[in-house]
Amino acid sequence: MKKVLITLTVIFLIFFLNMCIRYTPENHYILVSDNQVTEKEKNIYESLKLKSIRLSEEQSLFFEFYDDLKNDLDLIKVEILYENKIIGIININKKISSLENSWRGNKIISKEYKLKDDFFKIMGKDYKKYDITYPNRKFEIIIYLENLNTYEIIKIKKKFSLYFRKKGFEFLILSV
Repeated sequence: MKKVLITLTVIFLIFFLNMCIRYTPENHYILVSDNQVTEKEKNIYESLKLKSIRLSEEQSLFFEFYDDLKNDLDLIKVEILYENKIIGIININKKISSLENSWRGNKIISKEYKLKDDFFKIMGKDYKKYDITYPNRKFEIIIYLENLNTYEIIKIKKKFSLYFRKKGFEFLILSV
């Protein structure tokens, strides 16, 4: 009976520790965007035959198209703002059609541009530059696109939260 009780206790402790302790293999920023679309953005998307432009948690830009990728769009640059002040500019100058394929769904094509390395250059390897240990909603990103047919520059603004996760073990306290 004692052996069964000890075995069950050990199994419970292993399960509990497995649920409460996480290991983060590297320092990284987590970007959380509400991805809400304004009426102005909807009109831009319709004119460019885009389904959406989204920001992902892993600091990537996703461009979702309907099946025809005939529109000639250039991703010129991305500006990152903190409290309405520019803290960094990422110059890209690539055709969206030449970006990495993220996934292809039913009549939807998604292209991805990863901003992760550029985020580390701008934000720093340490979170103390902007004190973002807790999600901070004061960040904004401006995406500059160029329509190669009309040579029109299009600006799309997105607000997001950003916080930093340190490398190492993290102990989570469960609340009931």
